[in-house]
Amino acid sequence: MSRGPLRIVVVGGGPVAARLVQELRPALEAGAAHVTILGEEPVPAYQRIRLGDVASGRVDGAALSLLDAQDGELAGVVVRCGVKVVALDRDRKTAILDGTPGASVPYDRLVLATGAQAVIPDFPVSGSVGRGISVPAAAGVRPVGVMALRDLAEARRLHQAVRDAEPVVVLGGGVLGVEAALALAEVGAAVTLLHRGHVPLGGQLDPDSGRLLLRQLLAAGIQVRPDCGVQELVVAARAQDRATVHDGVPHLTAIRTTQGRRIPATLLVACTGVRPRDELAAAAGLDTLPRGGIVVDRNGRCPDDPSVFAVGDCAAVLGARSSGLIGPGWDQARAAAGALRTEAGVPEAVERDAAGRPVPRPTPGTPASTSRLDPIVVKSHTLSVACAGDLTADPWDPQGPSVSTWADPVAGQYLRIVTQGSRLLGFVAIGLPRSAAELSRHALTGTLPVADRSALLATEHAAADRELGPEDVLCRCSGATAGQVHEAAMECATVDEVGGRCGAGTGCGTCRGRIEALLAGPPVRLPAGSLA
Repeated sequence: MSRGPLRIVVVGGGPVAARLVQELRPALEAGAAHVTILGEEPVPAYQRIRLGDVASGRVDGAALSLLDAQDGELAGVVVRCGVKVVALDRDRKTAILDGTPGASVPYDRLVLATGAQAVIPDFPVSGSVGRGISVPAAAGVRPVGVMALRDLAEARRLHQAVRDAEPVVVLGGGVLGVEAALALAEVGAAVTLLHRGHVPLGGQLDPDSGRLLLRQLLAAGIQVRPDCGVQELVVAARAQDRATVHDGVPHLTAIRTTQGRRIPATLLVACTGVRPRDELAAAAGLDTLPRGGIVVDRNGRCPDDPSVFAVGDCAAVLGARSSGLIGPGWDQARAAAGALRTEAGVPEAVERDAAGRPVPRPTPGTPASTSRLDPIVVKSHTLSVACAGDLTADPWDPQGPSVSTWADPVAGQYLRIVTQGSRLLGFVAIGLPRSAAELSRHALTGTLPVADRSALLATEHAAADRELGPEDVLCRCSGATAGQVHEAAMECATVDEVGGRCGAGTGCGTCRGRIEALLAGPPVRLPAGSLA
């Protein structure tokens, strides 16, 4: 008697969970596996990395969808939204649900894709909330208007504030804070950015590029307050709320900074870091790290329970760096799916590139990953910033690494490359999107074979729509090449359909314009015989 399909339960309905399902497609289509996704949010997986576009009003939340619940069921996937898992029974192999007593979902293999949660400080609060009720300056109260921009509901609330011309404060000078401030300023919002240090992204940039970034943010209309934090939140009850069920709930009206300045604000977007959501695993006795993260091997499997996997921001791969970027999460999903397909009896087929050659699959935590750099890319429609690695080398030290620098502050352009032989140690590119894309591609291998660094600048003056070769990477997030996208586009009508085929355009979204142009225009010209 043959066994039934491998029952795979995924806890968490984010983009990495959607990627896992895509990688499991061969086993699903063969009927060898069945997937149940349990997501807390009321909607299926979406491109969380593009929430800034929803907040700014460029796209509707529906455009970010990665997984359709009805289509999923046809492919052997059940998507259950608005479902919270409160415990794991590893002995009985069940995920216990909140709500109805005894409600649970059995599994043969469990995949934890719970992601990370925003770390929002407990700011002191003072003010009045109506009917003579005052709030003392005490921690532990989170007023309406304090958010982290981690889900669609918050993005839509922020969009409404932009439409109503409400003042917004962004706290945090990291990549998420800079992206949020830029996205809002680009659509005319009044934005103030508070951050530690002298310049935003200070930990990733060298002094000159940091000064240029600051200059560009100011030019975008953003009020930047360096070396500044939140001392206290000022709240009040809104007049229209005093006779409603919202009476007594404090609403943010202003922020008092550590420099003593009072800034009017109805919204505070706190981009102050995240922590892996590993509480389910820890409560179930699985190994977690002190700073957060479920310990897994290179295939995403928990060493102390072979039936449990973890992928994405909640996972801590043994021997690998944690970057908080979508690319490593997809690598983890791919590795875990490969192990699950093998257990389901549908081992991974050899993937071939557009030229018919086998494609090496990246594995999280492999020795090769120690030389690679994880590029940080600021996703913005008006400012291009990318950086990676160590930029602190002294360009005049004859015994040190080679440093090449080019700057044009008037044009808003800056390039710095640090190398040791052919090894790429670090780079930053501002206002030079093609150089940034080229260097980001080389960063993934940790090498830069270009001997003449000035040749990279020549790419900025090349034709904007230059023909891509079949092996050129078109989507950095997924690694999809121009050849793979071309093949998908031949049978697709939308960018989302292309993404479903090869993953392109489902990450940061910066390549979607090129995919749209490919779909709208004549077929891309690839060298004869280059497609398998």
